[in-house]
Amino acid sequence: MLRFSPVLVALSLTASLAGANDLKDFYELALTRDTALQAAHFQRDALVEARPQAIAQWLPQVSANASAARERAGFDTGPALGSTAADCAISSTGTTQRCYGTAHSLGLNLSQTLWSFQSFSQLREANFQVAAAESSYQSAQQNVVLRVAQAYFNILSATDQLATNVAERDAFNTLLNQAKSRQQTGVGPRGDVDQAQAFYDTTEQSVIDARNALDDANLALSEIIGQHVERVAPLRDDIPLLAPEPASADDWVTSARQDNFDVRTAQLNMEAASRDISVQRGKGLPSILLTGSGSKITQDAVLGGNQTLDTVGVSFNWPLFQGGAIASAVRQSRALFRQAQVNYEAVQRDTERLTRAAYRNIVTGIQRIHAAHRALESGQQAVEATRRNVEFGTGSEFELLDAQNNYFAAQRAYNQVRYDYLTSVLTLKQQAGRLTEQDLVAIDNLLIESAR
Repeated sequence: MLRFSPVLVALSLTASLAGANDLKDFYELALTRDTALQAAHFQRDALVEARPQAIAQWLPQVSANASAARERAGFDTGPALGSTAADCAISSTGTTQRCYGTAHSLGLNLSQTLWSFQSFSQLREANFQVAAAESSYQSAQQNVVLRVAQAYFNILSATDQLATNVAERDAFNTLLNQAKSRQQTGVGPRGDVDQAQAFYDTTEQSVIDARNALDDANLALSEIIGQHVERVAPLRDDIPLLAPEPASADDWVTSARQDNFDVRTAQLNMEAASRDISVQRGKGLPSILLTGSGSKITQDAVLGGNQTLDTVGVSFNWPLFQGGAIASAVRQSRALFRQAQVNYEAVQRDTERLTRAAYRNIVTGIQRIHAAHRALESGQQAVEATRRNVEFGTGSEFELLDAQNNYFAAQRAYNQVRYDYLTSVLTLKQQAGRLTEQDLVAIDNLLIESAR
């Protein structure tokens, strides 16, 4: 038995208690308001009705009928007839008598399928269709977990990028003002001002872009949860970094091939398409039904008087030729089955690719986080060292501007790589069919509690 939970279990255990719960709250809103999940729910409800409809063909079929009619009957009178009955008239030739009357009938018909290859195959097809519908809905439920987390991380990332860009703009603005002061006092060249101005102008545009990105990220989450998002709790700095267990991408791929809901749905759809070939073929095979009927006719005496008729029997029906429609339907069903086979293979390949990518991104993500953190610390030290060189006259203003630029770039990279790591953790569990609400709660416990 493979173990898939230690990564996120460890996340929840090492996180401080009393998390912000923002992420969990957004997820609970999405469960009731996300339109994609609602559509998947109603689609599941519609598709599962295939089985009771297929079963219904094996249950008794009862129908009732009633009619009222005005009838005319003709009788050969013969040469000896010399009078007529009420509502009857003799023709001009004197050999035919036409009578008029009213007839009312009530009937009840019952049939029970004894054997139908079409109905039998349709029931088997329906079983796979229902299973595929359930699997597809479970996939949609997992997708909500991942989509909410990704949308939340996008807001955090956009917030961090905006804060970093604003800090970068303010830092370059300070350097720009210092360069202008030195130029005015005659101790600094005009070139320092131009260089600082160029860096500042670039960061001004970055701040505008970051504000737009944050607004887009908020709208994306609002689309999922159905309400406006004002602010979200940020992520702690000290998140645990653990490699996946089992420590083999092949093991995760094996689990994904067996338990991934998209793979399972594609496989069940393929099986249903295979059974549909038999359904279409069964339309041209014999069927046997047990039939029974009862009827009562109330009519005028001249039309024969009241009658009752009860029947019971077995009927055999074999559609020998229907203009080639059955053969065409079989060919069509076979083509759809081959399409389902190809789709199943494509889903397997895509799942394997995503699983291996998620596994790799977790392993390399840990390395990237450590590297980004070291780069951030080195960048900060480089800024301090360059600033001292400028103060002592051994460094240039451009070197300080460049060091500041590198530091803020490292800050942006460090912020983003942490969200990428957590997204990869959730993605790997989703591909393996193991993603649950508890995994989202574990991430929620890593957030900094915000003031309510």
